Amino acid sequence: MPELQTTQTHIEQIKAMYTHFEQFLLRNGVVLAKDTGVGYWGVTNVHDLHEALTHFEIHKHSHLLDLGSGDGRVVLLAAAHGIKATGVEADEWLINCSLDIKRKLNLPQFQNVLFLKDDFMKMDISNYDLLYVSPDKPFHRGLEQKLVREIKGKLIVHGFEFLPRALKCEKEFMSNGERFGLYGR
Repeated sequence: MPELQTTQTHIEQIKAMYTHFEQFLLRNGVVLAKDTGVGYWGVTNVHDLHEALTHFEIHKHSHLLDLGSGDGRVVLLAAAHGIKATGVEADEWLINCSLDIKRKLNLPQFQNVLFLKDDFMKMDISNYDLLYVSPDKPFHRGLEQKLVREIKGKLIVHGFEFLPRALKCEKEFMSNGERFGLYGR
């Protein structure tokens, strides 16, 4: 029971940090969305993310890869759930935000966190048993073919707009109007 209480405390710290981060950006005139050159970043509510990750029992997985990890919130929440987590992001500013938030929180679970500055379309994703994506373009523009070739585990897709056709939706979860789907082969 103390482990669950510690996890919940860490999740609350992560939520508070991202609320502070978003408020800081807005106070300084920074819109919470950005073209990264290879995709588009926008924030997702941390509470909704936590609810979805809990619903999909991510603690049963060993290593999450967030495709286009933005400011790192999915990665840090996954780590707080006790799994190894890696984020891949092409935008240097977003990588630096992720690293800064990780450093400021300084939670013990973050020893299993890695942020990579890269384009996930150019890397091998087959070594991860759980993938996460909030797609900003249709899957048939390259990502679907990559997933069919390389996915070994499950994929969490955030949103309604763009959904994979070659993978099967095994579970859906709604939180405050936000859709999350769990996909597999």
